[in-house]
Amino acid sequence: MFQRFFGRSERPDKGAGALPARLTFDGFLRTSPGRLLLEWEAEAYDELTVDVFGSCALQIGMPELNTLAENRMQSKWLIELQSAASVSADVLSGDLGCIVAAPELLPIADESMDLVTLPHVLELSPNPQQALHEAVRVLEPEGRLILTAFNGAGFWWMRQQTVRLGAKPYLPTDMAPIPLRRLKDWFALLGLEIDRGRFGLYRPGFRSARRLHAWEWLDKAGDRWLPQCSNILLLSAVKRRPGARIVNCSEFANLPAKVPTSGVPAAGRVSSTFSQTSITPSAPIAGNHKAP
Repeated sequence: MFQRFFGRSERPDKGAGALPARLTFDGFLRTSPGRLLLEWEAEAYDELTVDVFGSCALQIGMPELNTLAENRMQSKWLIELQSAASVSADVLSGDLGCIVAAPELLPIADESMDLVTLPHVLELSPNPQQALHEAVRVLEPEGRLILTAFNGAGFWWMRQQTVRLGAKPYLPTDMAPIPLRRLKDWFALLGLEIDRGRFGLYRPGFRSARRLHAWEWLDKAGDRWLPQCSNILLLSAVKRRPGARIVNCSEFANLPAKVPTSGVPAAGRVSSTFSQTSITPSAPIAGNHKAP
């Protein structure tokens, strides 16, 4: 019964010395719950970004989903975290310029973006505070930041805890959900005022698409009765200038200073480096970084 519900055990044989099973974020997105997550987030981002106006927008991470597809800004960029080869064909066929960089150190000028999206970046980052700090740094005052993340109080994360009992991973193994209360505290410390929020996907942690579809009714019931127990949460906030700088915050006190960069690639499809090329005058990516 255990193996039937939770999947085949991945425990190594005695003396084999094999490592425990692992599931990458890319691998999760190819599963039935992963495809369900992509569908829900595509609809949510399309709805929230279509009416955000300005000149420059930035998506950090998750190239499998174009969170800026419905946005009508002229200049749209994607920060690819690993390799240009992993960028999906759907993203490349769109109008996103791609830069390979770490979310904790963005080669982007201060206050140069009108919209920044963070799809599942913080819970996958080794330093989520710095990643959020960088996203806020490049955001213009009154600009909008939209974040999606896994909810640690949801059924999917509860299912993930069965890995300790020998079950296969259900969610990415390198992912660590950040409590909603802590996210709100970080937003407030960085001068972000949350004006919209959304919970979604309340279905239990099944693997098959058939079982997930059978529990579709729970998504509407969960929004009404148990919104805090959703599997996915979304926060949308506006950057207010008075709180843009961090004051007396122990969690952010030891963040490393940003180092100057010599340049980034001109607008284009994909680039694997940004240290040896110059930027076009019309693009917002350039300049030295100011220390916080």
